[in-house]
Formats: sequence, C-alpha cells, structure tokens
Amino acid sequence: MTELLHKALTASILRAYYDVYNGTSRIYPERFYDRAMAHDLNAMSVVCTLQPEWQVLYKEKIVGKQILDIVIAGEVVIENKAVPGLTRLHKAQLLSYLKATGKQVGLLLNFGGPKPEFERLYFAPREPRVAKSQIERAAASLTPSKLIDPRLVYEIVGGLFDVHATLGPGFIHRIYANACYHELKLRGLPVKPQKAIQVFYHGTILGELKFGHLRVGSEVLVFPAAIQNLADLHPEMLCDWLRDQQVPLGIVANFHDASLTPSFLKPKSV
Repeated sequence: MTELLHKALTASILRAYYDVYNGTSRIYPERFYDRAMAHDLNAMSVVCTLQPEWQVLYKEKIVGKQILDIVIAGEVVIENKAVPGLTRLHKAQLLSYLKATGKQVGLLLNFGGPKPEFERLYFAPREPRVAKSQIERAAASLTPSKLIDPRLVYEIVGGLFDVHATLGPGFIHRIYANACYHELKLRGLPVKPQKAIQVFYHGTILGELKFGHLRVGSEVLVFPAAIQNLADLHPEMLCDWLRDQQVPLGIVANFHDASLTPSFLKPKSV
C-alpha cells in the first residue's frame, strides 16, 4: 500500500482540527479558527506559519503576492473555511495555492458546517492545457463587427484561458490583472495597463475609480476580475467607460470560479 505523503504531519493537523472544531462555535470568521489552529499546533511543537505571504509566479514573472492561511512545517498548506459546506470551488482554490507554493499536500478544513468536514488534496505538477475548441466557442459568442479584428479577439480570449488554466481560482484581482498583462505581452499584443476608470458628467470628470484593467490597441479593453458576483462589477459603468474612451469592445474575465466564461461588452449608446 502506498504510504500517504506527510502522513504523521497531516494526522497531527487533523487532531488539532477536531479539537478546535469541538471547542469553538460555528459563528466566527475564518481568522479566529486560523489562530486557534496555530495555538494547538504550537502546543504540539508542530512548526506553523500563520498567514504567510507568498510570491506568485506566472510564466517566470512575479505577478503579485498572496496571503495564505497556514503553512505547516514548510510542507502542508492549510486553507480554513467557515461555510455551510465545502464546494468544488474551495478545492480548486487550494489546488491553486499548492501550485503557487510548489507544495504537494494541502488540507481544506471547514469550521462552518454542522459536522466536521475536511479534504486532503495532492498536487502533481503538470503542463496546463486549454482546448482550442473552448477558445473558439468563447470567441464565437461575440457578434461580428467591422470595428474589431476577430483574430485579435481570439488571441486575447486564448490568453485569458491560459491565465486561468495556469493559475486557477483563488487569487486577488491584482494578480490576475498582472498575469493577463504578461500573457498578452508574450503574445505580441499592443497591451497597456490602466489603473483607474474616470467618471464623466456632461464632459466633466467627476473623479476616478481605482480598477486595474488593460487596453489592447484602440479596439479592446480587458477587465480581469476575481469576484463572486459579476453584478458587483457594474457592467453598465464599464459600458459607459467604453463609450467615453471610444473603444468598441470590452472583455470581462472573472477568475473567481473554477471555470472561465469571458463576457463581452459594447459601448453604451448616447
């Protein structure tokens, strides 16, 4: 029988998990459970790092830093949740963190459900692949326009899928924005990072909203996001911005989910 990787270490972590679960209420934010786990593990003389900051690489380029929950003895990544039940997305997020840290073993621990629930995950490095048909379907959903080269749209959408396949879900917006910029540059596209969106009223600038996005030539604005509800991105505001910038197409890529479904925006009519 194959021996479990880091078997003794994960057994100690799970003992601490059951003790913390049984010794706390289900009503606390995740950071409270992080601290309780660190307390019990330190009492067991298990070395743990609480909320370590980790550099995230995308194709050999540093694209940002992510704060994890706990790293145990430098080998096991713990992701704590306080939710009714664990989902496929939660597992995908932990796998993303394992990829980013180069660790093989992760434990997903839930403190919010009616009974203890955990997942032991293993990561084996592999080359990320994106099906050509997946890119074609996404690009084909855009209504053809004389103002936009379909080859450019295909190249951008392909880059967005590459970023999602390589990083996975679970990171902050800035990391995805930086990775998208790097990917589109690698593809030879005329991409420029933009840090804010200006709000106009009758030709007067009212102010700026900080929101990192990308401009590709004069044809496309790319809006990378990492949010649970796309409505919070206020698509109508982005359509206003497309009109004000005289850009014929916007592409929204939400990297929050386990799968990527780019959406297309057109400038708002006057």
